[in-house]
Formats: sequence, C-alpha cells, structure tokens
Amino acid sequence: MNRVRVTVDDLRSAAETDIRRSWSDGAWIRWLEAAADLRGQSFRNVVLIKLQMPEALWVDGRQGWQRRGRRVRRSASGIRIIAAATELEHSADPVQGHGVTTLWDVSQTDGRSLRASAGTRPRDAFAALEEVAATGGYRVERGRVPEQDRGAATVHRAGRIVVDDDLDVPMATMSLAHELAHLRMHKHSHGSRCQGVIRVEADAVAYLLLARLGCLPDRPSADLIARTSAVVGKSAPIRVIETLGGRVVSTGNRLYDVADRHLSANTHDAGPVVPSGELTIDSVYPETAAEPELGP
Repeated sequence: MNRVRVTVDDLRSAAETDIRRSWSDGAWIRWLEAAADLRGQSFRNVVLIKLQMPEALWVDGRQGWQRRGRRVRRSASGIRIIAAATELEHSADPVQGHGVTTLWDVSQTDGRSLRASAGTRPRDAFAALEEVAATGGYRVERGRVPEQDRGAATVHRAGRIVVDDDLDVPMATMSLAHELAHLRMHKHSHGSRCQGVIRVEADAVAYLLLARLGCLPDRPSADLIARTSAVVGKSAPIRVIETLGGRVVSTGNRLYDVADRHLSANTHDAGPVVPSGELTIDSVYPETAAEPELGP
C-alpha cells in the first residue's frame, strides 16, 4: 500500500473490505482497544492503522515526532490514513475535503525517551467521572439500584446518577462511564430503557474510556460489553458498522478529554497506557533506544 500512490478512495475501500471480512464481537473489542491506544483517530482510521501495522501503539506524523525529540527512520514504511484537507501538509487531490496523510508508529522512530502512563487508579478515574457528571448538572451517589439497571441508573428529573454500592470501584467506574455515555449520546424519554443499539453504544464507550485510562475491571472483555453482533447482525451493512464505530469513538474521545482535565498531575497521561512497571516507551519497544545526541 505504501509503495504506490494511494488515494482516499483506495483507503476507504481497504477499510470497508477489512470491516466486512473481520466483523465479529471479537473484532469489535479489538478495534475499541486499538482506539484507546490510537488517540484522536477516527474509527475508520483505527481500522486502517491496525490493518497496515497490527502492532501500532502510538502514531504521529513526521513533524509530531520531531517535536517530541524523535525522528522517523529512513527505512520506515509509513501508515496511510484519511485526514481533513486542512490537516494535510500537502493537500493533493482532496476528495470531499479529505486527503491522504502518513503516520509512523513510535516503534519506527529513534530519539528521546518518552514516558508513558502506568494507568489511572480506578478511584481517581471514578472521581474524574464524577466531575464530568457535575459539569452536565448531575451529581453521583452510591446506593441501591434495581437489578435490571445493571449497576447504575440516571434519575433525570432529580439530576442524579446512582451507582450500585455493591459494585467494587472498577465496576462502579465502568457503570458510571456507561451512564455518561447515555447522557452524551441518547435523548431521554419516559420509559426508555437501556437495550438494543443504545446499550451497545454505551457499553462500548465505557469500555473504550476505561481502556484508555488503563483501569478496566479485571474481567473477561466479553463480560463487560454487550454482544454487538447479536444487535446489529453478523452480516451488518458496512455503513451501519462504520456509523456505530464512528459514534462510539467520537464520544469516547470527548469524554476522555473532559475526564483528563479533572485528573491530577500524577495521573495525567503522556502517552499510551502500558502495563504497570513498564514506564517508558523504550521498555515497550526495546529497539527504539534513545540517541543521546539527538535534539528535538
């Protein structure tokens, strides 16, 4: 893909083909986890990045890496994605205001060591999401929640989100994230229930958000998220999946940005979440050893 001229239509076709071929509950979870790492990328670009470089963890353009004191290796093959024409360094033949741009993963760069996050403590994440709720006019309480509400319920008239006090902190945090996703994405109406597509969307946003914060509950992924294929179908139209993915990733990105502003300096991310104890990019990618003489 990188050795020939690639167009926006080429990339759109490649993304659609991969979605059609890969679509399953497992693939959906993998795309959400990839979106948690590949911050700021649209759902379609997440698919494209993982298609071209499955191991990609942290991507940026050439100038972005230079600002971080790293440089792209000459032999590195770039990852092509679709970007708005206004974001392109050289906008050639844009299609509907979009064009092709190139990114590289951190593993394709050399230079200054970059500190990565060890993840956010669940109680800090819960506190940050309480602040997110407060900015929307809702206060968060712990209390008893009916079993059918699956861990949390929003009382709109009272401006309250009640999180079941039987839940441990990680599951309480995920339940709170689920309710915040509903507030961001879905209009409330009398008698409305968390089911079907709206449950799929809220579950997925909560999963993406906690994956990005590095504090997912210690349970199998399939126990944390609704079976998406059972709702949208095992052979769902590409546009349905792309719309679903686009809404989830966009909402997850916005919620993370607000939550991140409420986190303390000690929990603020500098890069992708890596397992506890592995605190530098060079420990994730040993081949990217720092070059002391390299400047920004």
